[in-house]
Amino acid sequence: MEISVVCDTYLTYIIELSDELEVVLNKVNSKYKGINEPKIIGFAFRCLPDEIGRKTFRRYDKDKELTLDLTVSYEEYKKMYKTEIRHDLGHTFYNYLEDSLKKYKFKEINTKELLSDIKNWCNEIGWLEEEVDYSKDLDLPN
Repeated sequence: MEISVVCDTYLTYIIELSDELEVVLNKVNSKYKGINEPKIIGFAFRCLPDEIGRKTFRRYDKDKELTLDLTVSYEEYKKMYKTEIRHDLGHTFYNYLEDSLKKYKFKEINTKELLSDIKNWCNEIGWLEEEVDYSKDLDLPN
């Protein structure tokens, strides 16, 4: 199994934050490389204007690829500090993954172990903190 993230956004912070997540993705990809179904879990982080009407969706296809396409509001995120975006996007990412794994129930994945690993590794990089840490990243998005 391989997990990856792509971005579609006007905010550079989303791209920077997805780069932070690479550490977690590399650990998942290393530990769970023997999993054949799903072959790929692909996240798309989309921070787009509300007027576009893009909705979050998930799909599992015949190629054993699970696509988790997350859309968040550009109007909301452009008002947030980077640390607030990290907090919101981190919890959105994790909760959507958790819901998706419950929905599809892949036989080869120990869902509790995978989610526990991801939660621990995300916590190591400050992605799933209980509250926003205002001691860092206090620049507003451009």
